Amino acid sequence: MENIKKNILENKWILLILIVASILRLYNIDYQSLWMDEIYTLNVASPKHSFSQIISEVNLRESFPYLYFFIMNTMFNLFGDVSVVARIPSVIFGVAAVWMIYKLGKEAYSKNVGLIAALLFTFNEYAIFHSQDARAYSMYLLCLLFSYYRFVIYLKDDSKRNMLWYAVSAGLMLNSNFFSVINVLTQGFVLLFVLFSIDKNERVAYFKKILIIAGIVLLFFIPNAYKFYLLSQFKSSWIPAPSNDGLTNILKEFISGSEILVFVYGILFTYFMVKIFGQKQTKSIKELIGNKLVFNYLLLLSWISFVVVIILLKSYLSSSLYVSRYFISIFPAIILLISIAFVNIKNLHVRFTYILMLLFFMFFDLVVVKKYYSTPIKAQFREASDMVKFYNPNNDVVYTSLKYWYDYFLSSHGQNFKVVDKPNLSVLVKEMQADPSLLKSFWIVDGYVDIIKLPENEQQFMDAHFRVEESYDGLGAIVRHYVKK
Repeated sequence: MENIKKNILENKWILLILIVASILRLYNIDYQSLWMDEIYTLNVASPKHSFSQIISEVNLRESFPYLYFFIMNTMFNLFGDVSVVARIPSVIFGVAAVWMIYKLGKEAYSKNVGLIAALLFTFNEYAIFHSQDARAYSMYLLCLLFSYYRFVIYLKDDSKRNMLWYAVSAGLMLNSNFFSVINVLTQGFVLLFVLFSIDKNERVAYFKKILIIAGIVLLFFIPNAYKFYLLSQFKSSWIPAPSNDGLTNILKEFISGSEILVFVYGILFTYFMVKIFGQKQTKSIKELIGNKLVFNYLLLLSWISFVVVIILLKSYLSSSLYVSRYFISIFPAIILLISIAFVNIKNLHVRFTYILMLLFFMFFDLVVVKKYYSTPIKAQFREASDMVKFYNPNNDVVYTSLKYWYDYFLSSHGQNFKVVDKPNLSVLVKEMQADPSLLKSFWIVDGYVDIIKLPENEQQFMDAHFRVEESYDGLGAIVRHYVKK
């Protein structure tokens, strides 16, 4: 009992941070409707699917490794495939990621760095969003932080035990997101740098350890090799082409896009670089690792730059990957860098007031400016579907170009609405003009209002035969109930 009390007292600040992180991630978790990508998760990991069917679905539709969907399938079988159940794993991964960035910051620099990083991670809107989203990004952040935590420990002490721990952590990371291949390559580059920096008589033994690590990591990756090959052949058409300010906008998204927060973070980044520029030359790898500022600079620089450069080259030379969630792995590195800058503010009063100011603006931007917990930010498919459920006593047919997604709300969980795939209203009008027997009341449920825009002659046809009984215009979702006159 005394040991428990002692542990609680020693870790009271991180425990308090974890409680706050849990509240911010659980609050209004079901306020937002499921959006397209979340419905992919529910459909792919459906409790009706066996693991072999999940593998087939992932190969056909998804961009993640299989592990996340196996976890979700287990959750759905135990608790049902509903939105809250779909998002709870992300909450758990998200809170665990707060704990893990604390552990990483503590191991890489100091306990205070770990606490500040956990605090910034807790209040960050981007981190909260992915902790309430039924996708694998929250799991990826946790595995990424765990891998770097074990990586730092291994760099300090390359014992057999630490070698195995690191290899397993890197293998797990590869099973969370395919972009983690870049992270593993980055860590491999650092290990090679260490290899050529140590004494020559130690290199053979160190190289053997690198080979063992590579072998274990490869074993973890083999189950996903075919999916990785399929993904490498895919070229996206919906991602915008890279632009001069594209990376800047992504970095702003990581810190909520607030001008005040960009300014505050900018000051801290500048201060961190000034501190780095003032460091003396390190003469050996042991001296480099012993210099916390230089060590973390090289660790974070490689972490960030490898991801940015590889995605940049891929986006300009092949298909674009300029979406913030594809850069998500550099987000924790930025948090750690800012946290180290905080700790290097020598005057405690200045440090404390600056932290309070930053946390105030983060919370203010989250709750007051963005109204994160009370403003729709995901496509309102649920609200659109609810209108059909509540105002459709005659079971009129539902037409949509988004059948795969609306089927979750309208053709599952005991629903029996007839949902028909139709690219737009114009196609349906032409069919009704050719076949008058199709002149029956119907619903259009879709994503955007363009789907129901018609040429003048087709609009006249609709006006002559139908009236709009119910309508709804939400975020990324529309409804029109056309009732035959």
